[in-house]
Amino acid sequence: MNIFIIVSFGIISAVLSLVLKQYKPEYSMFISLASGILIFISVIAAINPIIRYITELTENAGLGGMYAEVLLKSLAVCYLTQLASDCCKDAGETAIAGKLQIAGKIAVLIMALPIFKSITEIITGLIDT
Repeated sequence: MNIFIIVSFGIISAVLSLVLKQYKPEYSMFISLASGILIFISVIAAINPIIRYITELTENAGLGGMYAEVLLKSLAVCYLTQLASDCCKDAGETAIAGKLQIAGKIAVLIMALPIFKSITEIITGLIDT
């Protein structure tokens, strides 16, 4: 992943979107959406080494794979929610963007429930002994 290429693409897309907004506002939104999705896909492609490293760390620490899985899924939900929210804000739909952020937060909480359960089991096990 070359951050300079990604940043350059983002700046060029933003300028193109601003120029098109004066003449064809509907095309401006599509340029913004397409560039955001392309940038997101290019970043996702470069994340594989990070996933391997986190998995390796949790295995070396003796933690189950569940913790790394929940962490990675939560990060994915956060990034996807942020992307969708930003796209809605760009389209002028701030109310929908806010609801998307709430939905993302609830999704992360739901994914974290197994971890909360294991923590409470550990705590109650310590209290009972």
